[in-house]
Amino acid sequence: MKTKRMNLVFALKDGELVNIDDVPSGLKCVCVCPACGAKLVAKKGTKVIHHFAHYAGENCEYGYESSLHLAAKEILSSSRSMTIPAVYVEFPDSYKSKELICKAKEINIDRVELEQRFDNIVPDVVVYSAGKKLYIEIYVTHAIDEKKLKKLIKADVSTIEIDLSRIDGSLSKEELTHILLQDSEEKKWKYNSLSNKVLHQFYQVSDLRYVTGRGLTLHVDNCPIHSRDWKGKPYANFIDDCLYCKYCICHTYDNGYDDGILCSGRLRIDKISDFQVPHEIRITNSNADIIEEKNDQLKRGHCPNCGGRLVKRDGKNGSFLGCNNYPHCRFTTSFDESTGEIKEFRLKSNKSF
Repeated sequence: MKTKRMNLVFALKDGELVNIDDVPSGLKCVCVCPACGAKLVAKKGTKVIHHFAHYAGENCEYGYESSLHLAAKEILSSSRSMTIPAVYVEFPDSYKSKELICKAKEINIDRVELEQRFDNIVPDVVVYSAGKKLYIEIYVTHAIDEKKLKKLIKADVSTIEIDLSRIDGSLSKEELTHILLQDSEEKKWKYNSLSNKVLHQFYQVSDLRYVTGRGLTLHVDNCPIHSRDWKGKPYANFIDDCLYCKYCICHTYDNGYDDGILCSGRLRIDKISDFQVPHEIRITNSNADIIEEKNDQLKRGHCPNCGGRLVKRDGKNGSFLGCNNYPHCRFTTSFDESTGEIKEFRLKSNKSF
């Protein structure tokens, strides 16, 4: 390893892991490389960062990473607990914001293993806690790639990646201990079983609704929250209404999967807490929010059906307000000519489509 950030600071002496600061200089350190077993020399001058170097020539490719793996195992094995990062449910292929499932918390450590094979997966470090195993990957030069991530997802084993790729110079045992045991920025979930379980709960309560092209626009018919209306039939504009809707759990149109979206609007489930709320209450609360939003549009002179501009029109029964997008949009409402007060919006039904 030739870069400054990959100075070898951990080595093996008599089979035990040692830090560069704990051994004498030169060959007196009597240390070997954790990866290749070659003799090391301890360089502890005043002009360079203290580090080990291969006595016979260039450092081996895996010496630095292997030393960190051994150091991580030693630190975790000698610790009774560690802090795992906060867990969020995230929505891939969606603009929906992630939601916190549980905050960062401390777990007990029962035992630790290094680079053990589980079927076709060889994690850097395995931590066992409360009957479950947790994989820990040390990222120095190569992060977890898509191929390995797919294996982790299939195995359904929660995995933390420790990102040490941006750390310059030597990494002391104290610094590595803090990263491993505390709630550090370098420690992130690469895959979390609980997060995946919650995500699939959202998928299970969602309906696949197809995207239909009509001229230059993309529509989703039978919108459950009645974003728009065409001759009494509810629909939504894919771009303007669906993409940023809180009930759009996954939009797959751009990815070519069934040309549709996964929509939880029929059951009105937006947040994790909604799973515990009775169906009728969810519908009532959601409709109240929809009415408030549409009335706000009315007050600003906008059509609550399509967002167009409301204009005054005259009919056989007097003046009324209609959408300037007529005949595409046929929304109309009455108003008090003396005060200009617009009649409040009302849903035609208190149910979802």
